[in-house]
Amino acid sequence: MNAFTHKILRHFTSALIIVLLLFGAVFTLAATVKPVRDGLHGMTKGTSLERFWPHDAADDHDEHDGHDHGEGSCSSAAPGQSVEIALSPTASKNIGLNDSSVIEIEPTDYYKSFSFPAVITERPGWSTITVPSPVSGVVTRIYHEAGIAVAPGDPLFDVLLNQQELVKAQTEFITLLKKKEINAAELQRINQIDPELIPKQHRELVYDKMQIEQGIALQRNILLLQGLKPDDVSESLEKKGEIIRNMTVFAPPMSKNNSIADNHENEQDDHTLTIDELFVTVGKNIAVGDSLCKLSDYCKLAIKGKVYAADEKELTKALNAKSRVSATFEGNGNRETVDGLQLRSIDNKIDTENGVLYCYVDLPNRFNGYEIDGEGASRRFAQWHFKPGQRCELSVEYEPLPDCIVLPVDAVAQDFQETSVFEWVGDEEGKKIWRKTPVHVIYRTKNIAVLANDGSVFPGAHVASKGAGFILAALDAANQKAAGGGGGGIQHGDHVH
Repeated sequence: MNAFTHKILRHFTSALIIVLLLFGAVFTLAATVKPVRDGLHGMTKGTSLERFWPHDAADDHDEHDGHDHGEGSCSSAAPGQSVEIALSPTASKNIGLNDSSVIEIEPTDYYKSFSFPAVITERPGWSTITVPSPVSGVVTRIYHEAGIAVAPGDPLFDVLLNQQELVKAQTEFITLLKKKEINAAELQRINQIDPELIPKQHRELVYDKMQIEQGIALQRNILLLQGLKPDDVSESLEKKGEIIRNMTVFAPPMSKNNSIADNHENEQDDHTLTIDELFVTVGKNIAVGDSLCKLSDYCKLAIKGKVYAADEKELTKALNAKSRVSATFEGNGNRETVDGLQLRSIDNKIDTENGVLYCYVDLPNRFNGYEIDGEGASRRFAQWHFKPGQRCELSVEYEPLPDCIVLPVDAVAQDFQETSVFEWVGDEEGKKIWRKTPVHVIYRTKNIAVLANDGSVFPGAHVASKGAGFILAALDAANQKAAGGGGGGIQHGDHVH
């Protein structure tokens, strides 16, 4: 080997040694820098200098994976967010949620409707009755005070007759009755002898009998027209032959086909009237036709609805189709809905002042009857369920929505992303567990929410009928607490007390 070859080999060996030394220095520096960097990052963690020190994302991911996420989430919720929450009995009471507030999902058919304000009114010619005096005379007795409930046929007033025409008519009627008795006795005497022996006298008696009977019938009609009752004529004048000096005015009879009052307590079909006002006092001289009192008949009232003229077309269509109408009454925190009503009529003129049209719906009524003892007699009162002047809201159906789910509006909760209901999925240590279930609302009023029957909630499921907004707020608060506390996830969305 010559000198040139030795020189090349010596230079190659030197270069190889230098490369090996450089690789060793690099590995030594890397092993030294990472602990220093990690130590500095640990010192600055949680301070404003942390963002100036680089660190590995993989390290943070490993650290995050060390946390416990819990078991309360499902695929529809964001990572780390629960859709279940357990409410204690106290929390349930605070939002008015109890066992009766849990309802079962059941698909049904629903009709869209439009609503408008209304007020209960009396039925003209039906709800108010004025009792007139059938005779002239002096009021000697008033049986009931104002506010008392009476039935048809109950006595109202006693009147002392002082009408000369009526006294004269009674006298003539009694005279005809006496002539009839005399004629009958004479005919009987002749018939016992032989009518053929005295035919002329017999014919005269038969003729007189016909005239007397016609006169009696005519005079009876005159007495009835002057205000006497058929029973009074039969009992006092015909049987006893006594002139009637006193007359009792009774409450007028009512037609049960047109108006029947339902006694809510006794469930009887008796009719009840209320004395609203008395127009006479004891000792007052009255003439024929004078008003004695005013009675109210509230067994059937009317609801007067106020609709804008622009809705006349839909209203007329509902009237022709005999669409169902419901009336909703609110008061003292209570809500009552009367279903099964129908439109009766629509006005043919529009109110020029406010541009509205009025429609009418018949409203059956009921009452609670009670009695109070006092002043030597029992007094009866009637408390009607619906009263004139009471305000309500009418809803008229106009479009069907078949096979849907109808829930109270308080059963549906709305947030920024979705609309949900809360299903009852079980109990845990005396607490009800509610699961948030997204649903699709296809129609909503201020009272109800109509859901699509698309499988979001299945028939037979049990949901909260009220307080859904409060449950959603509690669930969101529990999720925020779990996410912001740095700890693990929540079990059933946390427990709310």
